[in-house]
Amino acid sequence: MSSADRQSIVLAKILIAEDSPTQAQRLRYFLEQQGYEVRVVGNGRLALAQAAQFRPGLLISDVVMPEMDGYDLTRRIKADPALAGIPVILVTTMSDPDDVIRGLACGADSFILKPYEERYLLGRVQYMLLNHEFGATENSGMGVEIFFNGQRHYITAGRLQILNLLLSTYDAAIQRNKELGQIRDTLELRSAEVAAANRFLDSVIENMPNLVFIKDAVDLRYVRWNLAGEALLGHARDAVVGKSDHDIFPRELADHFTAQDREVLTHGTALDIREEAVQTRDKGIRMLHTKKVLVPDGLGRPGHLLGISEDVTEQREMEREIRKLNTELQERAKHLEAVNKDLESFSYSASHDLRSPLSVIGGYVGLLEKRYAGQLDQTGLEYLSAIRSNVKLMSQLIYDLLAFSRCSQQALASADLDMNQLVHGVVQEVLQGYPVDKTPKLSVGPLPPASADPSLLRQVWMNLLSNAVKYTSKSPNPEIEVSGRTEGGKIVYSVRDNGAGFSMEHYPKLFEVFERLHSTEEFEGSGVGLAIVHRVVTRHGGRVWAQGKPHAGAVFHFSLPARRS
Repeated sequence: MSSADRQSIVLAKILIAEDSPTQAQRLRYFLEQQGYEVRVVGNGRLALAQAAQFRPGLLISDVVMPEMDGYDLTRRIKADPALAGIPVILVTTMSDPDDVIRGLACGADSFILKPYEERYLLGRVQYMLLNHEFGATENSGMGVEIFFNGQRHYITAGRLQILNLLLSTYDAAIQRNKELGQIRDTLELRSAEVAAANRFLDSVIENMPNLVFIKDAVDLRYVRWNLAGEALLGHARDAVVGKSDHDIFPRELADHFTAQDREVLTHGTALDIREEAVQTRDKGIRMLHTKKVLVPDGLGRPGHLLGISEDVTEQREMEREIRKLNTELQERAKHLEAVNKDLESFSYSASHDLRSPLSVIGGYVGLLEKRYAGQLDQTGLEYLSAIRSNVKLMSQLIYDLLAFSRCSQQALASADLDMNQLVHGVVQEVLQGYPVDKTPKLSVGPLPPASADPSLLRQVWMNLLSNAVKYTSKSPNPEIEVSGRTEGGKIVYSVRDNGAGFSMEHYPKLFEVFERLHSTEEFEGSGVGLAIVHRVVTRHGGRVWAQGKPHAGAVFHFSLPARRS
C-alpha cells in the first residue's frame, strides 16, 4: 500500500446508521481512534439525507432499523447516481440464507456478522476503502435474474461488488463455524460435567443408608427408588418405578401417602412425618421417619417430589423403654424419698427418746460414784468409769444424730449473710477455753457474702473449723487458713490445715454418716459432722469436696450459688 493510499484511508469519512445508541457510540469511538471522521444517525431515512451532505467514503449500516431498514437504504443509495459509488457494509446476524441474496439485490458491497471483533471490522473497513479506490471506474454491467429459495431475484451488482459480498459472506460463514465449534466444544464439556454430576448424584442416592424416592409431580408415579428402599420395604426397583402408591400399598395407606404428597406440591413447604407405621414385605410393620420436599422444574413449577425415609423402629422402641425406665426410676425415687423421710423421722424420734434413759443411767452412775465409791474395789471403780465414758459418748452421738436430722428436716430460711462476721464469730466460739499454748495460728481471708440459711450455715462452719482445730492438735506448729473466692456463678469457701490429713483412698466414704477415718483413741468424734456439712451444702444447691494426705494436712471446700444482683 502506497503512502497516498494510506493517507486516503486515514482521511476517509465514514457514516454509521445504527438505531442502538450503545452500539453506535462503541463503533464510532473505535473508528475515530483509527483516525477516521465519523458521523452517526439512528435510522435509514436520516442516513440517506446525511449521505448527500456528508459524502462519506463508506457507509456502515445495521439491517434492522426503524422507518427505513438497511436493505432499503442500500437500494436507494445505489439508485442515486450521486451516491452509488459509496461502498455499503451491512451489519447483520446472517440468520437467514436470503440475507445474501437480498444484499446482492439491493447492491450491498459487504457483510459484517454480529457480534463482530473490532480487529475484523477494521480489516473489512480498510479492504472496502482500498477496493473502492481501485474499482471506482468499474461498470456494473448487465443485470442477471436468479432463482433462489423459491423466489426470483434481479441482481445488477458488478463483478467486484459480487466478489466482495461473497468474500464477506465466506468470512461470516467461517466466523459462524468457528463460533459453532466453540459452542460445540463448550456443550461437550458441559455435557461431560453434567454427566459426571449425574453419576455422582446417582451414586449418592444409591448408597444412602435411608430410603430415597422421587415421584413425578403430575401423576405421583415413582421415577427413582434406591437400594435402601428395596432392602427396607422389600419392593424391587423394577416393581416400583413407573408405578403409583396405589399400585404398591394397601388403598388406605396409599390414599394417606397421596394426600401428603399433594399437600407438599400445593403449598411448596417441606413435610416432616416423625413417625409413620408402614407394612413391609419381609420385616413386618416398621416405623419410618419421613421428610418430603418439592423439587421445582427449570421454570419454578412443581417438577418432582423428593422423599427420604429413615427406619426408626428400634430407636422408638428404645425411647419407649427409656421412658418406661424413667417412670420406674421416678417411682423408686419417690419411694426412697419417703423411706428416707421415715428413717430420718425414726432416727430423730429414737435419738430423742434415748436421751431420757441415758440421762437416768448417767445420773445413777454419778450417785454410785458419790455414795458407794468407798465400797467398790479398783475393778468396780473402773467399771463405773467405763459406763460414765460410754454414756458421755452415747450422749454426744445422740446429739449429733439429732443435729443431722434437724438439718435434713428444717425448712431453709435464706438470708444475705456477711460471711466474714459469721466465720469470726464461729472462730471465737471454737477457740474459747482452748489452751493458749496449743491454740493454732488461724487466719481468715476476705470472704464473699452469700445467701443461705444462717443457722444451718453456721453449723457448716462450726463443723469444719472444729475438725481443723481437732486434727491439728497434735501438730507442732498448727495452722489453719480460711479463704473464699468467686468462680463464675458460684462462691467457693475453703478451710485448709496442716494436721493429720487423710488418705484419698478413703475419700468415697468421707461424707457418710458414722464414717471415721481415724480411731477414737487418736481423735474423738461421732463421724456425723462432715455428713451434716454435706447435707446442708447440697440442700443449698452447692457441693462439698476435699483433698488430703496422711500427716500433711487437708483442705475442705464447699460452694454455694452466687447471689443474684
